[in-house]
Formats: sequence, structure tokens, C-alpha cells
Amino acid sequence: MEYILGIDIGTSGCKCVLLDQEGKPIITKSKEYFPITKADGTVEQNPNEWYEAAIFCLNQINKLDKVDLKKIVAVSVTGQMQGITLIGKDGNPVRNSILWNDIRSERETNELNKKFGEIMEKTIGFLVTPALTVSKIAWLKEHEPSNWNKTYQFTFAPNFITYKLTDRIIADENNISFSGLNDVKNNCWSDELIRRCEVEKSKIPELTGCFDMIGTVTERAALETGLQEGIPVVAGGGDGGSEKYSIGIEGMSKMIIRLGSAADIGMVVHVDQFKHQDIWPGIRGVMRDYLIISRYTTACAASIKWMRDVFFSELPADSNTYTVMDKEASTVPLGSEGLLYHPYLSGENAPYFNSSLRAKFNGINSGHRRKHFLRAAYEGVSFSIRDVINSVKEFENVQEVFFVGGGTKSKFWVAVLTDVLGKGATIPQYCDAAYGAALMAGQGAGIWDARSKIERNLKNSIKVGFNEENHQKYNEVFKKYMELAGK
Repeated sequence: MEYILGIDIGTSGCKCVLLDQEGKPIITKSKEYFPITKADGTVEQNPNEWYEAAIFCLNQINKLDKVDLKKIVAVSVTGQMQGITLIGKDGNPVRNSILWNDIRSERETNELNKKFGEIMEKTIGFLVTPALTVSKIAWLKEHEPSNWNKTYQFTFAPNFITYKLTDRIIADENNISFSGLNDVKNNCWSDELIRRCEVEKSKIPELTGCFDMIGTVTERAALETGLQEGIPVVAGGGDGGSEKYSIGIEGMSKMIIRLGSAADIGMVVHVDQFKHQDIWPGIRGVMRDYLIISRYTTACAASIKWMRDVFFSELPADSNTYTVMDKEASTVPLGSEGLLYHPYLSGENAPYFNSSLRAKFNGINSGHRRKHFLRAAYEGVSFSIRDVINSVKEFENVQEVFFVGGGTKSKFWVAVLTDVLGKGATIPQYCDAAYGAALMAGQGAGIWDARSKIERNLKNSIKVGFNEENHQKYNEVFKKYMELAGK
């Protein structure tokens, strides 16, 4: 049997998925890693740790699942967007990668918006945030000019892995959408923004389509990973785009909510709906002719992971602990007995776009225990998602909602979120970024028609309803949440 491989370089871990010839995921392996975080807003990772994590997962597939890695016939990579990885002339990383949720570039962000805010909105579709690559470049040029000067080219997290596999540095059309240096209408790098932001064109990576075969696994990479030398490597895209592709959502009536480290809320719409507008409301998806209208909150599952690490530190830092947490949170009444949580651990993206915001618990009293804080965290993250949905006009007419991401493993959290939103949801049997990347690998390498695989796999989705009484109660709690948020 031959297999297709998808690799997801997430914020907190790597996942590898093998699909069989029918497009069905048969083996999944993951490896957690721990970015460097500091009180000043630093969030960094040695990019070689991403590659080592992928190799670890492949070794597990080989040793534990007894799969001959030489039977993998195509691979693609997805992962966290934004941020920046610097590659030197010697082919090695110049420094740790600066991740999307690093907020040290707040001052540089404000300066960029002051100088170029109008053209940024017109060209990339929104103002600069500290998450965007351009703000991190500005920070590097100001604080670490020697490292910037040593940089041959920069790229993004998933593109670093394709570089390690093929020795070719590229950036895909989906990932550049959060660079702050792209032209969303023309689906390319923006020469004007590159010039205005004083970024050397020589450091800009070659742009490819997400389904382009960018090369093959080199002899070196084959020795390191166990993959067969010469198999095709398809460019792939960002995690949000790859995940949306994996369930084939299109149109204004469908929304996907990704319960990952961040909460990604979005839809996929054909570009023809916006071709007459001056400012487009989204980013390019992995499919060239589609636009993703998307907003994200900064600390979704990251809030729950923080709760695990701080309040449940006596338990192992693994997925089993989340089961314990769910049981404990379920013993607390709806509304957490007056305790409210605003999940701004690293500032907030949508709908406030303010990196200075900070998380807070409000309404603490002597009767509250850790279980109250935990339930408040689940509810607060759900409120933040509702806050985003209410702020985007394109989301007004959504009729069908899909929940995806690691957070869907928590039945308790899913129930809280559906009750907060007052909408039922579909949880696809197979849907994540690694799965989407593997589908893209098969499509880009000419192995299959991914659309037929997606449609068949969606037939086994789980449908989740909501409790109308709970929704009405949450409406009142949400009003208080919004008041405390300053709205």
C-alpha cells in the first residue's frame, strides 16, 4: 500500500498524518514542543526543533506502526502562519524563529500604521498587527540589525520544513497573506510595500502556488527522515487555509471555527464576489481563486493549556489531563458563579487588534475554586469567539457552522460554545491542517481528485445541537462580558 503524508507545524506541536489510497487518515502521530516565552512578549522557537519533531513522528510511524516510510509517495506541509524564520547564506537558521504571537514589535507596528496605514489597508486588506511578518522585520532591523544583515532569505514555519526536505526556499500564496508585504488582489508580493517598508528584495523568497510541486526529497533529507529520495514535495499552505480546504467549505452560508491555540473563525468565498471592491475583506486561500474571510483570537486553546499548566501542574502535561479538567469544570453551574474571564494572554487580535490588552478574571470571591476558574476560561474563550462573529458583517448570514481543531475533543467545551453561540454545529470526522496538507499533496502530485475524497469523508460527520435555555442564560452573561470589555 502507498501513502500520502501531511505535516503540520503547529504553535505547540507537530502532527504527521498518513492517508491511504482512498484519502482516509490511518495513522496520526504528534510531538509537543515548547516555544520560548518571556514576560516582555517574546515567543520564539528554534526552527530545527520543528524538523526534529517531524522526524520523531515519522520514526514513531515506522517503529510503532510498522509502516515502511519508503511507501510514502508524496508529502506537503502546513503550519502556523505569520512570524518569521531567517535563513543564512550557509543554509542554517540565523536565530530562533519569531512566532506569530510574539508581541515585541508593538512600537514598530504603530509606526508602520502611522506611515503606511492607508496603503496597507488597500493592499493587504487590513492594518498591520504585531503578528505580521513585516512588523517583525521592522523589529529585527531596529534591535538586531546584524541578524537581519546575515539573513539570505526569510520564510514561514511550514515553508522551512519544505526547505529542509528539498533545499528550496519558497513562500506559498496562502502564507504570504499574513506577511504584510503582499498584494491580496493580485495574489503576489507587493513591490510597493516592499519598497516602502525598506525590505531588501533579495531577502524575499520565491512565491509558489499552494498546489505546486516545488521539488523532491533530497538525498540528505531522505537519510534524516526515512522518506524515499525523489518523492514529490507539494508547497502546502497555512494551517487555517489547509484546514478549511480539508472540508471543502465554500460560500457565505458556511463558517468554520477552529479551536486551536488561537481561534480562527472564517469562511471561504470566490474572489469574484469582491473584484469590484477597493478593499478586500480577507486573505487568499490555498485555492488560488478563493478568498478566506477570517478573524482570529489570540488565546483560545492556549488559554486552556495555560490553565492546565498553572492550575493542574500536579498532573502530567498531556491530553489525559484535559479529560480530568472537563469533568471538574462540568461540576460548576453555568456562568461560573459570577466569575468572568477575558482571554487576552498575549494581547488580542480580533476584534480589538490591541497587543496591549491583558487577560483578566473578574468577580473573584472567596468561594471560587480552581474549577470555577476553569469553567470561566471555557466560557470566556467562547464569549471571545462570539464577540468576533458579531463584529464581521460577512458572518451575519451563516447557516452552517463547522467546529474543528484540538478543542473539539472536549465534549464539554463544544457544549459550552454551541450554547453561547445559539447554533448547532458539525464536527467532521476528519478535519485538521495536517489532513488538509496530505489531501493537497495528493492533488498537487496528480495522485487523486481531492474533492471526491473530501465529500466522502464528510458523510461521517457528527452533528451537535445546543440548549436554548442555556443560550438565553448565556446571553445575559455575555452582556456582562462585553461591558467589562468596554463595549
